[in-house]
Amino acid sequence: LFRGVFALNTYCPGWQVFTTAVLRKPGKPCYEIPKAYRPIALLCTIPKVLTAIVAENISHMVE
Repeated sequence: LFRGVFALNTYCPGWQVFTTAVLRKPGKPCYEIPKAYRPIALLCTIPKVLTAIVAENISHMVE
């Protein structure tokens, strides 16, 4: 899969989609204001693995 990404010089558009979950910040006295919440982006794990592989390969090239 990852070799295909590099061979075809393409990136799956579905990998750029994420879901945002809104969590309450702990210890806030009032949850009626927007600052009492924290948005968290939930990303697909496949691009994270690809990023780790690329980072590892680049670090070996630099050394």
